[in-house]
Amino acid sequence: MSETALPVLADFLSNVPPQLTAALVHLAPMISFVACVAQLASWRSSWYDSCILLASWWAICILAVPILRYLFPAALLIALTYARYKSRNRTVRPLITENTLQLSITQLSVIQSLLPSPPSLPETPTSVLLRVAIILYPPYLFFTRYVSLRVITAVLGTVFLTWRAPWAIILRANIRRSAWCRWAGYHTMARITGQPLPPRALSLQPTSTTPKPVNSLRFLFTIYENQRWWMGLDWTAALLPGERPSWCSISQHPVSPPNAFTLPDNTTVYLPDKEGHRLKRTAVWSWEDPEWRVLVRKEGGSLSRVERPLPIVEKEPSTNGSRLLKAAAGRLRDSAPGANDKNTQPSQNSEQHEGEEQSETTEEEPATDTDGWVYGDNKWEAQSSRGGMGKYTRYRRWTRVAVVAETVEVVDDGEAGIQRTVRSSIDEPAPAVALVQPTSELSKSDIPSTDGSPPDSPLRQRLRKALTKGST
Repeated sequence: MSETALPVLADFLSNVPPQLTAALVHLAPMISFVACVAQLASWRSSWYDSCILLASWWAICILAVPILRYLFPAALLIALTYARYKSRNRTVRPLITENTLQLSITQLSVIQSLLPSPPSLPETPTSVLLRVAIILYPPYLFFTRYVSLRVITAVLGTVFLTWRAPWAIILRANIRRSAWCRWAGYHTMARITGQPLPPRALSLQPTSTTPKPVNSLRFLFTIYENQRWWMGLDWTAALLPGERPSWCSISQHPVSPPNAFTLPDNTTVYLPDKEGHRLKRTAVWSWEDPEWRVLVRKEGGSLSRVERPLPIVEKEPSTNGSRLLKAAAGRLRDSAPGANDKNTQPSQNSEQHEGEEQSETTEEEPATDTDGWVYGDNKWEAQSSRGGMGKYTRYRRWTRVAVVAETVEVVDDGEAGIQRTVRSSIDEPAPAVALVQPTSELSKSDIPSTDGSPPDSPLRQRLRKALTKGST
C-alpha cells in the first residue's frame, strides 16, 4: 500500500537546504520575469502579447543606434530617477508562504519545459564545412552590402521568436510534406556540400499507439563501506567513536548499507495549465543496474565498476561494547602527540573531517585492490592499495545507477501542489541508519562490570585488558 501526502512549508524547509530556499525566494522576481518572456517567445500566452514582443524586438534593432546617439543621457537620467524612487518607496518584504514557494517551483518547471532541446547535428567532415563556408562567403558579402546588419539581426530574431508560433509550425509542416520542396532542399545541399544524395530507404512512421518519450535523468549513488583492523578479530565494522560511520556518503554522513538502501519516494507535481486544466508530472525512480558494484582501480589503470557479493551487515554493538570503544577512543586521544583538552577535541575532529572531504574531492582516484579496498593508517591517511604493517583502516565504494523518469499528462481541475508517494515497507526495506554520536572520555569507573552478564566478545575482552594495562 502506498500513501500520498501533501507536504507543508515545514516539510519543505526541513528537506531542502537553507541556501537553496534562500536562492529560490530571492530569485523569485527574476524567475517570474524569465518565465513570462519564455512563454511569450513560445507563443504559449495570448497572440497579442507575443506580437508586442516581436514589435519590441524590431524597435530595439532599428532604433537602438539613434536612441544611444541622441537620447542616452535622458534615458540614463530617467533610469536613475526611477531607481531612486523605488528605493525610497521600498516596503518590507512579504512573508514567505507555501504559495510563494509553489509559484517559484511552478515557474521553474515552466522554464524547463519551454527550453528547446539541442538539435542532433550530423558529424560533418572539416573539408565539407570549409567547402560550404567558401561557397557561401561571396553571397554573404553581396547580401550585407545592400542590407544593413540591423535588418539582418531583426530578421534572424524574428525567425527565432516565431519558431514556435502555431502558424509557423503549420507552415514548416506543409513545406516538409511537399515533395518538390524536399527534392529541392536535398539537391541544393548535395551541390553545396559535394556529398552524394542518400539512398532511398523505408522509414517506420509512428502510430498513435507509440508511447511518447519521457524525460529521464541518471544518478550515481555512492556508499562508503568503512572498516578497522582489530588484533584477533581481523577487519570489522567496529569503528571508534568520533570516526566516520561504518556506512556513509562522500560527505561522511550516515547512510543505509546497500542491502537496505532505498530510492527516493516517487513525487507527483500538479501544475496549473493556461487552458484551466492541470498538468500531472510524475517522477518515478527505478534502478538501472541490477546489483551494487564496487569501484576498482588498479595501479596505472582506469576506474571500473565490478560486481561483488554484498557484505553481511553486523549488528550494532551493545551498550557494554560501545562504552569500551568510547574509553579506548579517549585513551587514544590522550596518547596522541599534541592532543588538546576535552573541550577542543570535537572541533578538531570536525576540522579533520572537513579536510578529508576536501582531499577526496580534489585528489585523483586512489588505487584499490581487486575487491576495491583502499587501506590507510590509524588516521585514515597514507592511503594505498595494499594492506600490511601500519594499515589499520580501509574503505571501499559501492555504486549503483538509478533512473528517474518523468511523465506528463493532463488531468481534471483541482488544486496545485506536490504529492509524495511513500514506498511500502513490504516492497523495499526501510533504511536502517546507525548514527555515531560524538562522545567524551570515560574513566574506568564508567565501565560497567560483567558480573552475572553473558560472556564478553573477544573485542571487548581485549579492550578491557588494554585499559587495565594503561591504568596500571
